[in-house]
Amino acid sequence: MSRKKRTQRSTQEASSPWEAPLCVWVFIIGTIVYAWWYFSVPMPWPAPPPGESAYEPTRGALVQTGMLLLPETISTWFGGGEMPLGLFDRLGVMLIAGILLLFSYALGEFLLVRLKLIDLFSRVDGIVLRLAIGLTLLSWSTAVLGMCGLLHRPLAIVLSLAILFVALGSAWKKQLFAPRPSEEQPDETPTEQQKGESWWWLLAAAPLCLFIVGVSILPPYEYDVLEYHLLVPKEWLAIGQIRVLPNNVYSGMPMGAEMWALLPMVFLTGKQAWLTGALAGKLIIGLFTLLTAGLLYGAGKRLIGVWGGRAAALAAVAFPWLTYQSGTGLVDGVWAFFTLAAAYPVLIVLNRPRKEDHRDGLAILSGLMAGMAFSVKYPALLVVVLPVFALWIFAAGRDWRLLLMHGVAVTVIISPWLIRNTVDTGNPVFPLAGNVFPADVRTEEQVQQWNRAHQVPTNADGSRYSSQQLFRGIMTPLGSSPWAGLAIVPLAICGLFSSHRRLVIPLVILLAACWLVWWGFSHRLERFLIPAIPLGCLLAGLGAEKVAPYVAGRVALRIWLGLGLFAGFMLVNQTQSIKLDPRVFVSLDALAKSHTSGAVAYLNDHVAPGDAVLATGDAALFYLQPPVFYHTCFNDSTMSQLVDMTRQERQEHLAEANIAWIYVHWGEIERFRSPGNYGFPADVTRELFAQMESQGILEPAEYQLGNPENPAVIVYRVLPANTE
Repeated sequence: MSRKKRTQRSTQEASSPWEAPLCVWVFIIGTIVYAWWYFSVPMPWPAPPPGESAYEPTRGALVQTGMLLLPETISTWFGGGEMPLGLFDRLGVMLIAGILLLFSYALGEFLLVRLKLIDLFSRVDGIVLRLAIGLTLLSWSTAVLGMCGLLHRPLAIVLSLAILFVALGSAWKKQLFAPRPSEEQPDETPTEQQKGESWWWLLAAAPLCLFIVGVSILPPYEYDVLEYHLLVPKEWLAIGQIRVLPNNVYSGMPMGAEMWALLPMVFLTGKQAWLTGALAGKLIIGLFTLLTAGLLYGAGKRLIGVWGGRAAALAAVAFPWLTYQSGTGLVDGVWAFFTLAAAYPVLIVLNRPRKEDHRDGLAILSGLMAGMAFSVKYPALLVVVLPVFALWIFAAGRDWRLLLMHGVAVTVIISPWLIRNTVDTGNPVFPLAGNVFPADVRTEEQVQQWNRAHQVPTNADGSRYSSQQLFRGIMTPLGSSPWAGLAIVPLAICGLFSSHRRLVIPLVILLAACWLVWWGFSHRLERFLIPAIPLGCLLAGLGAEKVAPYVAGRVALRIWLGLGLFAGFMLVNQTQSIKLDPRVFVSLDALAKSHTSGAVAYLNDHVAPGDAVLATGDAALFYLQPPVFYHTCFNDSTMSQLVDMTRQERQEHLAEANIAWIYVHWGEIERFRSPGNYGFPADVTRELFAQMESQGILEPAEYQLGNPENPAVIVYRVLPANTE
């Protein structure tokens, strides 16, 4: 049935205001029951002091608290009156990010012309896809140029990007004034239930959207971001090349999203250029939550209908996990966007089986987006690349040319990272599959350590796949995760019963693949399920379109989506629970200092120019400004070379590297060595440091943290070699 006929049928069905089929009333009752259960789920809370009972507030209690303490919440945005405010200090970061986005938009426009897709997409999804394509090309270009060792040659990068711009833009220039053939667009004639609706929902979503932008620009504080997402690009800039670092195993992972932070670092000058570039990249990463909502709106409107697009977008904006990704700088939200962007073209083909035009361009576009998903996170191979390719096999029929073009596009985008890893480590998917590739540079012990840390977790009985674990695994995406969204699940369940099977079945396949990889093969971190969120939101859009033709359904839908937005806004402002920094109006410099640990701040103030720091235990050293030798828990220890040396050899080794300070975080070392944790190199011992003190090589500095007899954090000065 055509979309126009479905719209006419919906209008006819809506003519009897309160007459609605059973599915609408089941949806209304189901949302009431789900809301009661959703608000009963306890949220994580800081561990209480010894002797005090644990406090586990429910979501409902936190939402109530947020309502009652709204003035305090607003005060927190301004630092509680205890921190300097800043607004204009964001302009530079926003300008840099804006330039990158404008350049990306132009590249995306040029490539859409070459793919003959320029007139296929509507306004919203067209804008989003232009940005996504351009950012993909910008990331890929930065990666290739960086792997060629050009990070200290900004002019060469400018010339390369200019050549790319001109080469892609030549076809666009020819078509600039050419008449464009009219394309069949989704029927957007407003019915009575649609008039005056869109602007109200944009207004309702505005607080969360502005909050997402506000937290996206803030300095990072999340451990993984400080340890490698933004630290590794900073180190690549220092050495002038993108390569696998011997001290940080995570540098072997594909870092496509981090290229948007590295590129501005290359061109900026000044002492804090690395921080400004990192903030610009973090802002772009954070904006992917809004890009996801925009693509959901455009895709939902095309594939489902106006209500479907609207509900899918609002469900994404109201999802606390996506807001958390934006605020912290983690890249799972980027991976989630490209999961949807890779699936969208094949869903268009599957739902237009008799249309042969645009199939070539859509296959290439889908391949570029799937390749970019892999360039952000390795698991996208199983969650995105292979499932989307399977859908293309079904959609292509006997046209194997489509599969070839799709596969080539995927390969082009992912190949730089695989080639770099092969050259640097002997393992194209380093640090994964260490047992498969004998040429892997790590020891057998380090490979096993990595595998143990990332294997499927066991319960108290040692089982990995018990029925209880299966039940928890099923309930996690259904809302038991503390940071799940309210709006999505009842609508998605309703969408499963939609008659639009060419859309429901592919979405279910993709969601099942995502869940199976997460539960069956990973260490089951909840944020690894984030790529499923946009797919679930699109399925929820199907549910919304199913109940929207009826007055009762539309009333329930408005209330449900509004409640989802409200609950999401309240939950992301509960800082002790979701651990999101909401100080959106505090100066960036003050926030960066507040996220800098005491030991790092001490070293920044006391290390003389030209001197270096040797660090062990703490690898989240993004804010450390002097040169540093460090390692993650999976790498060889920075202290290993000193273990079997004599006093003189140790002094010579430290002097040769200009190491004047040593920073030890025993708290982190003990955490890594605790049962069930990642483990830590055995050569870092308190006895080694006590011996070096007795040899006159080290002396404790003023900075220590914890028990003076057994400090959790300690900074040492390296004494001159002639000190007795």
